[in-house]
Amino acid sequence: MSMKGLYRIEGKLFIDEVSLEDLAKEYGTPIYVYSGSKIKENLNGYLSSVREQDKVCYSVKSNSNIHLLELLADLGSGFDVVSGNELRKCLEAGAKPEDIVFSGVGKTEEELVLAIKENIFSINIESEEELDRIIKIAKDLEKKVQCMIRINPDISSESHPYIQTGLKTSKFGILREGIDSLVEKACKSGLINLKGIASHVGSQIFNKELIFENLNLLIEIANNLIRQGHALSYIDLGGGLGISYQEEKELKPKGVLEEVISKLEPLNLNLLLEPGRSISGNTGVLLSKVEYLKKSSDLNFAVIDSGMNDLLRPSLYQAWHNISVVETNNQKELSYQVVGPVCESGDTFGEDRILSLDEDSILAIHDAGAYGHVMSSNYNSRLRPPEILVEGQEIKVIRRRETFDDLLRQERDV
Repeated sequence: MSMKGLYRIEGKLFIDEVSLEDLAKEYGTPIYVYSGSKIKENLNGYLSSVREQDKVCYSVKSNSNIHLLELLADLGSGFDVVSGNELRKCLEAGAKPEDIVFSGVGKTEEELVLAIKENIFSINIESEEELDRIIKIAKDLEKKVQCMIRINPDISSESHPYIQTGLKTSKFGILREGIDSLVEKACKSGLINLKGIASHVGSQIFNKELIFENLNLLIEIANNLIRQGHALSYIDLGGGLGISYQEEKELKPKGVLEEVISKLEPLNLNLLLEPGRSISGNTGVLLSKVEYLKKSSDLNFAVIDSGMNDLLRPSLYQAWHNISVVETNNQKELSYQVVGPVCESGDTFGEDRILSLDEDSILAIHDAGAYGHVMSSNYNSRLRPPEILVEGQEIKVIRRRETFDDLLRQERDV
């Protein structure tokens, strides 16, 4: 039987059927490695739980490598984009415009023109000012625009403040009291086809109640608008199902979605979802080599060759990632501070991690498939790592390692 995702056999870590130690030796470190079969399995967890008219739109910002977008498009995924270039990437990857929704608070004129010309499924309106801009462009282009209104539900997702998006104080969406006048303006223009309402509570959600609190609010608002004669057909619940970085109890799409759909069915409303992390997160690891094992007072430091420029989450959100050796050895287990080479004290991947290491050990930083490479940078003039997609035994380089020439080119070619 072929194995999927990340697992260990006889002390060695594998992704699908490929040894991570072999990959690190052949392609060098740091390097991101993703499991194609795990991505498929995660997407199918959603697709198999919804009806034909519902839409699952993968949140491109979580991992936007074009090879992964092609893989997802081939499997029938839609896409949730938050910039013009994400939209262009999806079209380049073979996504159909009618499977793309465009969210985000700062859509530029150029981005809106692109989205309207391409006839995407929906532009999710985040403010009255954005609506004014859309109406003006629609007039100029003499086109009718498909839209949904993003509601700010004023609900806390109990996650890190930076990834909460549903609070009154957040920059996202339209507060409840502003909805009626916005809908009226959209309809009066004669240029907006209002097909639904959207909301996104935040990320890393493990509490089912939150999802249903948000859903009930959206249903109530949708019912009011339908009574006023607006023919809404979609409720966009956003994404946000959490993944287990540290043994949290995950909500499985199937259980949640059966219940969601049972509430929408009597109202003749379709469902749109924007999952990101729950599709890409647990599919990838970042492989990194130990450079030094440094002892300082009572602490043991494992200095590795990945930095916060490669994986920012631990620095930015104090996020916890499991860290393990790709091949077990006979060294004594010690408590390590796992740190990178970047000149910032925040360049830390894990504190008090019990590991048995020697100076050649290769480490896997787990669950790095979402908000990993996409947030990487060249800080300290470091080169961004390559990405590899593994499917079964097949190894495909889907981004080459940056070179020093790449780094200089944009500064020299001016």
